[in-house]
Amino acid sequence: MKFGLLFYIFIILSFSSTASSQGVPKMYQLETITISEERLKEEERSPHSTVTSPELLLQGKSVNLDGALLRLPGIDVQRLQEVGGALDDESIKLRGFGSRRIALTLDGRLLNTPGTAGGYFIDWTAIPLSNIEKIVVTKGYSEPKYGNFLGVINLISKKPKEKAELEVQAMKADFNTEKITFFHAWKPSKLEYSISGNYVKSDGYLRNGHYEVRNLQLYVGHLMPFDGKFKVNFGYSWLKKGFIVNNRISNDYDNPNYDLPLNRRYPASDGEIMYGGMGTYPEDGSWWKRERFNFDIGYEQSLYLGIAEIRFWKNYAEREAYNTRRALNRVFHKKWYDDKSYGGDGSYRFTFNSHQITFGFDYVRFQDDGDKNLSDDFRPPFRNRNYVNSETLGVYFTDDFQLATGLTISPGLRYVSYDGNAGPSGRKEGIKDLHMEGLSPSIRLTYNWNARSLFYLAMTQVLRVPTPPEHYWHYSPDAGVYTGDLPLRKEKGLMVQVGWKGELPTNTCVEVHPYYYRVRNYIYFDLINFVSYNIPKVTLLGCEIEISQKIKERLSVFANYSFQKSNTEDDPFIKRFLSPQDRDFDKIPGLPDHKVNFGVQYRGEKGEKIRLYGRFVSSQHVIYNNNRLFNQNLRIRTQKSYFTTDLEATIPLTKNVHILGYLHNVFDEKYQERFGYPAARRNWGIGIKGNF
Repeated sequence: MKFGLLFYIFIILSFSSTASSQGVPKMYQLETITISEERLKEEERSPHSTVTSPELLLQGKSVNLDGALLRLPGIDVQRLQEVGGALDDESIKLRGFGSRRIALTLDGRLLNTPGTAGGYFIDWTAIPLSNIEKIVVTKGYSEPKYGNFLGVINLISKKPKEKAELEVQAMKADFNTEKITFFHAWKPSKLEYSISGNYVKSDGYLRNGHYEVRNLQLYVGHLMPFDGKFKVNFGYSWLKKGFIVNNRISNDYDNPNYDLPLNRRYPASDGEIMYGGMGTYPEDGSWWKRERFNFDIGYEQSLYLGIAEIRFWKNYAEREAYNTRRALNRVFHKKWYDDKSYGGDGSYRFTFNSHQITFGFDYVRFQDDGDKNLSDDFRPPFRNRNYVNSETLGVYFTDDFQLATGLTISPGLRYVSYDGNAGPSGRKEGIKDLHMEGLSPSIRLTYNWNARSLFYLAMTQVLRVPTPPEHYWHYSPDAGVYTGDLPLRKEKGLMVQVGWKGELPTNTCVEVHPYYYRVRNYIYFDLINFVSYNIPKVTLLGCEIEISQKIKERLSVFANYSFQKSNTEDDPFIKRFLSPQDRDFDKIPGLPDHKVNFGVQYRGEKGEKIRLYGRFVSSQHVIYNNNRLFNQNLRIRTQKSYFTTDLEATIPLTKNVHILGYLHNVFDEKYQERFGYPAARRNWGIGIKGNF
């Protein structure tokens, strides 16, 4: 009752404010940013998006994307360790949805496609930010363009300018962590280009948790006659991670020795699971390595009343894993030809009277090329071929129709088809072919009272088809528990989102975003046993609130609160594989009900900044297998709530050179983001950054 009254008071007060649409200064978390007219139009088209910049949040040991999203509302960060960790599928969740429901894009180009047999995940710690200007996070169903995803993280790259620019940064941190990044861009004429890269190395703080990554990105663009533009992007990444090794005297959660480490140099923690015939449990010296190339070429052209765009892309990735398995006196050494995917997309957006209409398509051909063992592997030589191929085709239409000043209605429709076919190795394992298709209509109403206040209501009939790894692991006999005798169906459901963004007369920026999802045949992917199956009914509801305020000229604060609640019905996994005393469990595991972030910043006369952050995450329930595969007597465990505090600072040496520093987990809190893997205790880092 009180919350509803406060919400309506906020709306009434916000309607009384006025502002020019030509560049509106607003507080975002701890910084004042200018919202351009172009950004206001973007916000109207996608009002449930959050825009952040790597510049607004200092990076710590996790110098990549996962660190930049840590303090945003509606996002769960649940890493094995803050740097590295070879299995990182659910490290980031948007409103309870993990990476199979998140589209990670670079300037709209999909990045998360590789790896059928266990390698299909977004490796958040390997996504660099050296060439990124801003990050647009859209939670919930965004628009028909992204049909198979229930959240989008779009990385917007820095655009070359007529004046050449160079940015370099170096950092030294705890756990023998080192980082170097650079970015250079220039637009001397019709030709423009940028080149960027980073190198990060860390010992990690869990047993065998070392990590090393190298990234390089290159962009070239050229203005063509008749308002056309030709664009080419190339990306290369190389990373090597140690598989985290079990470091518990006892794996039994109820045993007093569960929290005692085998190797006292590292905290007691679970180990990772090595799938794909790698001996299951890693030992010291085991590692995982991947090399990946991305290439895309595109062209955009002014055409009649609008703009036409077309793009083609190609991926190439290979993965290698090594396990000493000294306990078995054997070496496991294997290579996967994970990703040979390609695809394309195109769109035509034009304005006609009060309509902004978009037609578009996207096509993804996923294919891997199997795996093989290497010469030092103890087994006889083998070379397996393709496991699963898939073709996904989407066609969509949207219309942003301005009914009156500030009032826009946006109907949309998407058709999607999925053809998944078992390859030669997949057929040997009994993987079945799948075909699914359907329509997903949506509608959104946006009321933009003025440049400082916006209200929206969005409704979508969600339709989601499986991804190749969900397809594969549903039928695979290598899964921890077998679910191939169960049907695998497409998801259908209703998604309702409401929200308001406004600024009070006190210059307080407020955002409120309630939501409700009702999904039938929810495709659940269990990371403990690597199985995929349908939950007949899932309900997810929640609300996100964020407030930002500049108190004085040099002092600013922000706080956000996220609430989420889930309910499941008739979950077949629960009935089959949980211990009898836990079979009344009716939630999506690993979702805390409450999360709070807050921050305070002081800005000095010479531009120095001191920031104090706090983060609270409530307790949550998880399904736990006592760190053992093929455990069919799983238990529900409670992951404790925690509160952490971070201190970060920026000090200018000159106009172009700054010193960066941080002290994380100031009060040395003992906690874990992912159950079974303790987070880092108090740790520090210091670096230098130059812009020229």
